[in-house]
Amino acid sequence: MGKLQDTLTALDSKGLGPNPALMTHVVLGYPSLDESIELVKAMADNGAKFIELQIPFSDPMADGPTIMSANEAALAQGVTPGDCMKAMETLASSVDVPLIFMTYFNLVYAYNGGAYNGGAYQGGQDGVRNFSKDAANAGAEALIVPDIPPEENSEGYWSITKEYGLLPVPLVSPISSDERLKRIAAVSDPGFVYCVSTTGTTGARKGLPEELPEYLTRVRKYFDMPLAVGFGISSRGQVENLSEHAEIAIVGSAMIDCISKSDSGQRVKAVAAFTKELAGVS
Repeated sequence: MGKLQDTLTALDSKGLGPNPALMTHVVLGYPSLDESIELVKAMADNGAKFIELQIPFSDPMADGPTIMSANEAALAQGVTPGDCMKAMETLASSVDVPLIFMTYFNLVYAYNGGAYNGGAYQGGQDGVRNFSKDAANAGAEALIVPDIPPEENSEGYWSITKEYGLLPVPLVSPISSDERLKRIAAVSDPGFVYCVSTTGTTGARKGLPEELPEYLTRVRKYFDMPLAVGFGISSRGQVENLSEHAEIAIVGSAMIDCISKSDSGQRVKAVAAFTKELAGVS
């Protein structure tokens, strides 16, 4: 967690300011595996401080239509978890920002491993261990897996990932009770907490919920670490509106929209410009 911890420590030392750090999102394999790698480099070069690399999955339950379509397109091209491990390895050696794998627990549970190539089915706790080992070796510094709550620790996920130096990122939402926030905070390692801005799935929205400040104030009562807010953030104005409430703004669906609406051959340029705009880089 070298780059990740350094970046988070810098955020903590600055406190809340006028420019939250930007976390962007790609689906590896969309529009193609090679192009998604180039898109990550463009984000890193133009103001993104963290980047989520989503491993495509057939049933991305937390994702709305935009990211779901990107998952389907990547899978249709035959992109595998092993391909994503190799992409992570390539990127970790060529960008200076911390990289985070995002996926779903079924994929982690069933992961075969074997130096990224698969092999005899193992699954279960062996799947979690092989996935964590390969992800860490490839250069991932954290994991975002929305469908496995910290208090469950299914197949040892929350403890095994930490054995390999990965940060398992906890997620909370506006409907998380104070009691549940307290429980999640008690089992979470220092890092950051992913605050889902609204109930429902991912997707760009015109505005942030009015109750967001009150919700984030409640989260901060229990978590002594940077807050990252995602789901619905799609503009520089929304990023700026988070400045008094959170240290990190996450932009996912709007970034995928930027990719899908850009002509082939212009996507890297479009993503670079959009990242720069979101990050407030002149």
